[in-house]
Amino acid sequence: MGGTDHLGQPVGKFALRFLFLALLMIAGILGVVVLMQKGQARIVAETAPQSTATVEVNAQQPPELPSPAKPPAMESLQKAPAAMPAPAQVAPSAPGAKPPSKSAEPSPPAFQVIAKPAVTAVGILQTTRGRVTLRDIVLLEPVTMCGTGQSAWPCGQWALTQLRRFLRGRSVTCDIVDPAWQGDVTARCLLGKEDVGAWLVQNGWAQAVPGSAYEAAGKAAEIGKRGIFGSDPRRP
Repeated sequence: MGGTDHLGQPVGKFALRFLFLALLMIAGILGVVVLMQKGQARIVAETAPQSTATVEVNAQQPPELPSPAKPPAMESLQKAPAAMPAPAQVAPSAPGAKPPSKSAEPSPPAFQVIAKPAVTAVGILQTTRGRVTLRDIVLLEPVTMCGTGQSAWPCGQWALTQLRRFLRGRSVTCDIVDPAWQGDVTARCLLGKEDVGAWLVQNGWAQAVPGSAYEAAGKAAEIGKRGIFGSDPRRP
């Protein structure tokens, strides 16, 4: 502790001054460190509530679900037909395999409409597509005469007139299966719900074919002397 420095001052005083200056520097450094720590803590304190609030808000909101895929617009389908799936191809059946059953095709209508046919004889209806002959009756030509001698009368013409009056130019339906029929066909025809052939036989304006469905009605007309089985209607 004895002696002097280069300025002639005691060595002990110089050491004290150096120590004091060192303490001042350390205190300054500590102060700066404390101020920096306080600043950082203040920044963290200010930002922390905002982050927490953000987390709470996000926690309250339900997570967004992915929106379902929207079907493509019609314009897109029209503009890009190639994107449509190709139709499935049926694989060839193995040898000996039974072919798939086909659904029953609808049968054609049982009756065909005969529009306003012309009556050329008792039992014959003439149309633009051909001639329809009524089934199960004996044809009666207009020139047919009934009776003998002085009692003969044109029963064929009378029967034709009565049939025309019965139809009155109306359309009939006939059981012709083929919708594209042409030429001569034989059929049962109806005027509304009344059988034309049955009407002729019942009123005696036609004879029934033996063994047909009209045979009993024909015998009843003959016994009752109706129509062609009776006398000349022109004479009382």
